[in-house]
Amino acid sequence: MAKLVFYLAAGSAGAAALNSRARALVESPVVAAERAQLAVMTPRPNDQLAAPASSPFLDTLDLVLEIAVPFGQPVWRARSEWIDALGPLLEITDRAHSFLVLGYHRTFQETGSRAVRYHYLMYRRPDFSRADYLDYYVHRHYRFGLATPAADYMQNYLDQEGGRALADLCGLKCLDADTISELRLDSVEAYLSSDGVIEVGPSAGADETVFVDRGRCQSFSMDVLLDTRHYAE
Repeated sequence: MAKLVFYLAAGSAGAAALNSRARALVESPVVAAERAQLAVMTPRPNDQLAAPASSPFLDTLDLVLEIAVPFGQPVWRARSEWIDALGPLLEITDRAHSFLVLGYHRTFQETGSRAVRYHYLMYRRPDFSRADYLDYYVHRHYRFGLATPAADYMQNYLDQEGGRALADLCGLKCLDADTISELRLDSVEAYLSSDGVIEVGPSAGADETVFVDRGRCQSFSMDVLLDTRHYAE
């Protein structure tokens, strides 16, 4: 599914107001017209999955909004309607410290609604072209996500050119990551204490050194406050 993900910093109105306006998007006509699915999330305090634990990006992050549209449906066609709907939210956003990405995700395993989401913003090594990077990420590195217990696993492939165009319309910055690895969990504590994570983690990290510029990457987890998707039982 194509998706927009907003990583937002609150302006002077505060994080609670930002949260309220993000939730109010559910009532916007464009959501129904585009058959969009919304998710609203907030960074977890004292995040055990944040690496690095502090960064200019993470230190100002107050809310994450995901807008996903059905397969084969271009986000760009309804850009004016989306900009209008997002206006009340963006007007209380600290735009200088807020980001947007445009991309699509591939689901490798999914079991249903989960309370926590983990994002790993990934950047390719300078000696890897984007094609080289995606080839390795999609066809080789994915196996570590599948081997991760107690988690659903998605890969998000980012359209930097399209993201910049939409970010400009929103008055935001475009995050220039190449991909986002995504895990969905019931519990961070249960995830970290599982034997499988202890076994998979070192191997996954070693494999990343082949194609990822790990010094630029950022991981963190979020509590899901709203998820409008209807999951198959």
